[in-house]
Amino acid sequence: MKNKIASFFKRNKKLFGNAALLLLLMVSVSLITLLLLMLFDVVYFEDGMQFNSALFMSFKSAWYGWIVFILLQTVLSMLLCAIPAAAMALTLLSMTIYTESWQAFVISFVAAMMASGALYVIGRFGGYRLCAKFLGEKDCDQALTLLRNKGTVYFPLMMCLPTFPDEALTMIAGTIKMSLAWFIPSVVIGRGIGIVAITFGLSSIPFDRFTTPWHWIVFVVLCVAATFGVLWLANRLNKIMEKRREGQSE
Repeated sequence: MKNKIASFFKRNKKLFGNAALLLLLMVSVSLITLLLLMLFDVVYFEDGMQFNSALFMSFKSAWYGWIVFILLQTVLSMLLCAIPAAAMALTLLSMTIYTESWQAFVISFVAAMMASGALYVIGRFGGYRLCAKFLGEKDCDQALTLLRNKGTVYFPLMMCLPTFPDEALTMIAGTIKMSLAWFIPSVVIGRGIGIVAITFGLSSIPFDRFTTPWHWIVFVVLCVAATFGVLWLANRLNKIMEKRREGQSE
């Protein structure tokens, strides 16, 4: 039994080493963040850990508070680029910090543009190897194939839908050297629509009237059905465009 355990740890030595480094990094970042928050009196210790809400409110209302939140959301978007719906989660977080929908929209939109632009540059000049390290070789290959073959239709569409890993796709777009004339409008319009749908659309849905599980089930089913409906239409449009290209090439 001991030999099997030892053999298991030996085979997965690299995996456990990476996990330990990741855990150490997370703990270090958490401790540094806590020390910085205490240094600037955002949190303080008095009969337990206390949060300085008055200071936070004044900070987030100031111009430098906006810049900090935009930069923080940009960095987090890039670090979490491979996780689907990460951008949507960060937009929802900005909505909890800034209760006004237009404020959450401005912060999320500017952060999304900065993250998308930075990742496009990383993908364009870092190439396939860097993309594979960020996203994993399998996911990178699948995304590359999709955007190379169907990027004209699917790329702007996926920018609109918050369930896709938008930032990861912008890195792929850079890797395949997608034309800026197509990339910029796709990102600006597509991501703009997606962020508007979250910041303004969700606030207009009467969630307070969802009093039974059936209300939530119907809501989720409608969202899923709408997503698949849009993807089906995109697939049909892509086929029509492929037929036109074949007809022009003959």
